[in-house]
Amino acid sequence: MTRNKLFCIAALNVVLLSNPGNVILGETISAVDAALPDELLGWRTVPDERVVYDCETLYDYIDGGAELYLSYGFHHLASCKYVQLDEPDIVVDLFDMGTSQNAFGVFSQSREVIEDAFGQGSQYTEGLLLFWKGRYYVSILASPETGRSKDAVFELARTIASAIPDEGPLPDVLARLPREGLVEESVRYFRHYIWLNSHYYVADENILHIEDTTHAVLAKYRRDGDRGTEAEILLVVRYPDEAAATSAHDEFVAQYLPERSGGPAVRIEDGTWTACRVSGDLVAVVFNAPTEEDAVSLIGAVLESN
Repeated sequence: MTRNKLFCIAALNVVLLSNPGNVILGETISAVDAALPDELLGWRTVPDERVVYDCETLYDYIDGGAELYLSYGFHHLASCKYVQLDEPDIVVDLFDMGTSQNAFGVFSQSREVIEDAFGQGSQYTEGLLLFWKGRYYVSILASPETGRSKDAVFELARTIASAIPDEGPLPDVLARLPREGLVEESVRYFRHYIWLNSHYYVADENILHIEDTTHAVLAKYRRDGDRGTEAEILLVVRYPDEAAATSAHDEFVAQYLPERSGGPAVRIEDGTWTACRVSGDLVAVVFNAPTEEDAVSLIGAVLESN
């Protein structure tokens, strides 16, 4: 796959996230019908546009962008439209992602701020509310926004969040991220290498062996909170076992850092430092570090207790 193709996929998924979703409450997708009211603050549902999609039919709803959700173990999508005269339509999309880790992963792909007004994490921009809770990822879209539609969007979010019975755990690999200097809103969790390339391009090929049996997290770090400097990029990947981690580490070094000798860090063409180390079933990579010491110390903070 070419770099341009990767960036096209990434751009497409940004568009898709303005109309995403999740499934809610109970044990089955049909429970969403019991949670969403037929009428709310003057908006009424459109029966013909209250639809449940599965893996086979997801492309019918988000043609060209279903890959984002399918790569996170998508199960079902329940979509519902509300209408009211002289007000924007409200589209509610609820995705059942199978696990809370997958739901968080989809949410993390679009997060730009840290908010917790709804569910286990949320983000509100004009006309669009996103949140996740348990195994569900939720999008509520009403554009162009009005004062009344904003009230309705928030009321729907409260209804859905309360209908989801349980919260769920975050991916274990997130616990490996050092806290000092971490830019919280930059954290991205994924299980397909395309999402690494969408945020930090590494290679056309999957040289780090990131796939559905691995758990990867990417995050930015800033020294002393300095937003005026380029952030360091930390990637941590947990593999099924030590052999898989060692294989991925060795291929990454051979393909990306062929000039490395001795220590874990290499100064690359743009003057920044890249470092890579393996420890047990973990591989940690630092990109864009200003100095060799910075690169090595950040990796050490990840792996020292492994």
